[in-house]
Amino acid sequence: MHTDLPVPQRRTDARAAVSIPAAVFADGFDQPVELECTNLSSTGMFLHGNPSLTLGEEVLLVFIPPGTWHRIFIEAVVVRTRADVLGERGLGLRFARMPRNDTDVLRSALHRRREEARVWDVAVADLEFDLDSN
Repeated sequence: MHTDLPVPQRRTDARAAVSIPAAVFADGFDQPVELECTNLSSTGMFLHGNPSLTLGEEVLLVFIPPGTWHRIFIEAVVVRTRADVLGERGLGLRFARMPRNDTDVLRSALHRRREEARVWDVAVADLEFDLDSN
């Protein structure tokens, strides 16, 4: 089941597949909950897990973009919840206004991540072609 908040403009920045921890602070939590971020852009992230948050709920996130030591503290709002038939759960979060320095670091990290993925895709395609040719 997918539930979405009405979002006037969908995703504007390219996403990158990642696997990084993100600490989530929310009202009603005794302590932060650490979830895995599996999808990241400069405007939001997808967190894998079920921390019992609802659409429209505001949270504070703390995470380190891949390949950096730069810790980002950012407010975000839950814009999507997901629960599929296999019991997989997750949350789509849209970031609030991010400081320019954090935005620059995050965009640079995401660009590097997408370039690395592109290089791997080309290498795998070449290998598959070589295997099919023999």
